Amino acid sequence: MAFAQPLFLFALAALGIPVIIHLFNFRRYKKVYFTNVSFIADIKQESRKRSQLKHLLILLMRLLAIASLVFAFAQPYFTSGNQKRKHSGKQMVSIYIDNSFSMEALSTNGRLIDQAKLRALEILKTCNPSDQFQLLTNDFEGRHQRFLNPEEFKTMLEEVKISPSVRKISEVMRRQGDLLNGTSETNRSAFLISDFQSTSTDIAACKPDTTVAFYFMPLSAEKPNNLEIDSVWFDSPIRQPGQQARLTVRIRNSGGESLEKVPLKLTINNEQKAIASFSVEPGGQTDIVLPYTNNKAGIQSCSLEITDFPITWDDKYYFSYTLTSAIPVLCVNGENENHYLDALFGDDSTFHYKNAPVRQLDYSSFSRYSLIIFNGLTEISSGLSQEISRFVRNGGSLLFFPSPKADPAIYRPFFTSFNLPLFTALDTSRQQVANVNTESAVYADVFEKDAKGKAILPENADLPSVFRHFITSGQVHSENEVLLKLQNGGPFLGVTRVDKGLVYLCTSALDDKWNNFPKHTLFVPTVYKITLLSQPSAPLCYTSGSNVPLEVIADTNRNHEVYRIRKTDSDFEFIPETKNIGIATYLYPHDQIPDAGNYTLFTGSQPIQGLSFNYNRAESDLACLTAAELEGQLKKAGIRDFAVFHSQKKPVSQQIREMSLGTPAWKYFIILVLLFIAAEILLVRLLKD
Repeated sequence: MAFAQPLFLFALAALGIPVIIHLFNFRRYKKVYFTNVSFIADIKQESRKRSQLKHLLILLMRLLAIASLVFAFAQPYFTSGNQKRKHSGKQMVSIYIDNSFSMEALSTNGRLIDQAKLRALEILKTCNPSDQFQLLTNDFEGRHQRFLNPEEFKTMLEEVKISPSVRKISEVMRRQGDLLNGTSETNRSAFLISDFQSTSTDIAACKPDTTVAFYFMPLSAEKPNNLEIDSVWFDSPIRQPGQQARLTVRIRNSGGESLEKVPLKLTINNEQKAIASFSVEPGGQTDIVLPYTNNKAGIQSCSLEITDFPITWDDKYYFSYTLTSAIPVLCVNGENENHYLDALFGDDSTFHYKNAPVRQLDYSSFSRYSLIIFNGLTEISSGLSQEISRFVRNGGSLLFFPSPKADPAIYRPFFTSFNLPLFTALDTSRQQVANVNTESAVYADVFEKDAKGKAILPENADLPSVFRHFITSGQVHSENEVLLKLQNGGPFLGVTRVDKGLVYLCTSALDDKWNNFPKHTLFVPTVYKITLLSQPSAPLCYTSGSNVPLEVIADTNRNHEVYRIRKTDSDFEFIPETKNIGIATYLYPHDQIPDAGNYTLFTGSQPIQGLSFNYNRAESDLACLTAAELEGQLKKAGIRDFAVFHSQKKPVSQQIREMSLGTPAWKYFIILVLLFIAAEILLVRLLKD
């Protein structure tokens, strides 16, 4: 037991007053008249003993009554086992209100966010008017970093609304500790009011300030059921106008009920493209494939929608991509143009094909192309090497066919800069392509697939013959992948990832005297697929509030104009921060995108690419920690100065007083005062001298 006002204990000196009074009364004598003096001795003996007992009992009752009254004014309390906090002086209190989407869930008393606000008001009732308060939400707003008086705090509390921002508990506790440490007061408290979702409650990562007392107030929803669109992806990275695309949609059911025949709708550029229905088990997930046809080139702003109640913020999923009407290809020729390449690309409207002699190149035009082909170059200048390196590392693709007249040593500096296998010598022995890497992206959908979905070559397949090729050597890097392998184990065609781009290297010239590859049926799908895979790609969507930089796809028409991001079908527009890192351009929204949806990136009046943003799906999983689980994790993490609110029946103000000040006992001492006074009255009336 401890005392909130220990100075009142000095009043125990008043116990000496009744003692003095009683000692004075012991010395007073009374005359007793008896008719028979023979009994005087016995009466005196008996009366003295009875009188002494009575006075001692009365003295004891008075001493106990005064002592109980002094203890009551000293405000005794029983300390809690897990909370240490000062109880006098000015307090600095930080209150965190979880305003994430999960706080829209319903309980028996209404929305969790409304309950959180009521609890914050109850916290104010337990504090003094001179105490200072600081409000913190998931938005981490600048105006929430200052301390307020109770009235200012109430005004700001009314303005708290649901937000798409998500914060880890470790972030919140660290922010509260930093803000409280900036004050001169030593009496510091931090309250966290949240549903404490399992996905965001990272207690193990918490390193709280030991000078701050932390209070955790968990809230729980009545029925945590939710259906969400988790993610989407395409079966193939290649999407072209007029061709069918297959979109896979993953749906999660985090509730405890089985759902059947739930409709799913796909909309592209405000036009409904596909519809399906699905069923999903409780706590499970399902993947739905939506086939549809891309009709028009350009930016495709897409949305998926399901119907779910009461949590609806994750029922829509936005994504976007760009379809190119013609893929630009540049062929850089050493001497003559290659008629096989001309035949492949020349009459196909899918490609915009251009030949250029190596000595008449416009290096500034490289960024306009998705694929550049080096055909029979006998030498590579330092300027060309530097510009093609910039092109590849920025996301372009390079297909390299050596010259029949080239010295292998000429290519060595160029190959070394890309970590490519080096040409060492010429092998004139006849070889056969013995293996096709059907697991690579180039050949993934060229051959038929078995029951397990794995591409397989036909038995006794006729593969290209190679008459002359360069032998390669050098360290094999993890980025090197062999696409076509010869009988001797050497590569005929390989690919190497270089930063964001790809370099395809053929060890044999594109010449009839070197191989029959240009005339083989494998030539067309190989080069065709390499070209399709060269298209620049961007993420289908981003997460709002994550501050992940947005990379701009290379575009030569921007002319250093200011980038603008505009919401589709809306007037909302802003200018993001722009940073040029090397040859790449990154945009930083800095929390300027408040709502999920489809957006478009502009330079001037020209749309560059589509950008889609979705709310953080971590909030969709409504599994939360109970008070007991939360307390167990706090103890396991070694956090000592904390308290967890377990009971929902007691008023919050009472729980706070019990946790901070302990269980008050002054009422019991007041009752004891009354009992001791009553006992004294009874002793006076019932016991006679």
